[in-house]
Amino acid sequence: MKSFIFFTSDGYTYDISHKKANNMQLLGHGEGVDINEAFEKFKTHQSYIYKQNYKNILAIETIGDLVRLKL
Repeated sequence: MKSFIFFTSDGYTYDISHKKANNMQLLGHGEGVDINEAFEKFKTHQSYIYKQNYKNILAIETIGDLVRLKL
């Protein structure tokens, strides 16, 4: 089973100082035998996405073990 994260560059967010930050927004993840199955599962589990106005959703396949970083 493959794992993917889905994100978009549509829209914008604000930093801690309330300044506009043009960055990408992580939308969620999905798993499947391929990207199409993973995207279908993502849409099912992240049904809020239909209420948003995203036009460009991108995906990256994740591989390897989870790494936790301490700041």
